[in-house]
Amino acid sequence: MGAARLLAAALVHGTCVVAGGQVLACSPEGAEAIPGLRADSPLVLAAPDGRRFRLVALAGEVQVPASDATRLAILGTADRHGRLPVLALGADSLLEAGLLRAGTARLTPARAVPRDCWRLMEAAETEAVTARRGIWATAGTILDTNDTEALKARDGLFAVAEGRVRNVRTVNRITYVNFGPPGSGALTVTIHQRDMPAFRNAGLEPAAFRGQMLRVRGTVTVRRGPFIAAAMPEAITIAAAPVSGAR
Repeated sequence: MGAARLLAAALVHGTCVVAGGQVLACSPEGAEAIPGLRADSPLVLAAPDGRRFRLVALAGEVQVPASDATRLAILGTADRHGRLPVLALGADSLLEAGLLRAGTARLTPARAVPRDCWRLMEAAETEAVTARRGIWATAGTILDTNDTEALKARDGLFAVAEGRVRNVRTVNRITYVNFGPPGSGALTVTIHQRDMPAFRNAGLEPAAFRGQMLRVRGTVTVRRGPFIAAAMPEAITIAAAPVSGAR
């Protein structure tokens, strides 16, 4: 199948084509059509029956184009603000993918999101990051994993950081993904042994991260140095292949 025909078929089935011709499908179960949706607040849609729905995989200040939402897949119970977590499907693909591709929102880890849908959205966000589109055009949106001062300034706050892994070590059932030498002030990502099966099931083997360029997202905590505790594979995106020289 040629590239144009592959793309057309992918769009019909709510999928996304990424590098190398790989097709990523997203078919969340139980998606329902809800007439009369309107934009309520950033990333929130409201229905005439009073229900409110939040695009749970995204963060940002963009209004959702309600007229483009053909179905919503409800992923769980309402939060403390009464908003139901959803994925929003349009005629061709996820609405989230379009917002991410435009650089108007960023991904935030959410356990309820099906892995195939996450991978589709991750590919869309990566496209925007690579093109420095939208929010990604602003300096400092992605922190350097070796920028100690910038990381410290995000203590207790969510951040997205990118850098190449220097080494990976496991001590007392915790795996440490280090972006710099000890005492350098570089970021460390920690993964607890209990969470390791989820990473491996998602095709991520932390022991093989050495030399990889990773984009990580989560709350920065500063103790002896800055770290992000990654409790789910959605916290880590492989941004580039390994290079020699990492140790």
